[in-house]
Amino acid sequence: LERQLSRELMQGKSVSDRRTVEPGETLVEQGEVGEELYLLLDGVLVVEVDGEEVTEIGPGAILGEAALLEGRRLGERVGGGKRTATLRARTRCRVGVVPADQIEWHELEGLAATRRE
Repeated sequence: LERQLSRELMQGKSVSDRRTVEPGETLVEQGEVGEELYLLLDGVLVVEVDGEEVTEIGPGAILGEAALLEGRRLGERVGGGKRTATLRARTRCRVGVVPADQIEWHELEGLAATRRE
């Protein structure tokens, strides 16, 4: 499911913006309110939880779904949940941005369910 959703996003479906994140720069900060979903087009991001590096993520990854789904669960109309990790660029990264109001929620919920298994 993640590959299918990633492929659709890479083909431009719902991606309204692209950003470049330089090495050492932060894409999102743990605890911030999340209102966007991200697709890592190229580069490597470091995932930090409570200040500790827990993993690296490469191209094709979909990021930010937890905060969006939390906000939706709490009854927020668009986004509104808290980011569960900090994402920092290890290398120069290009990221596709999908605003919460353009997301296919059933697909995102399906992705989240596969990650919990």
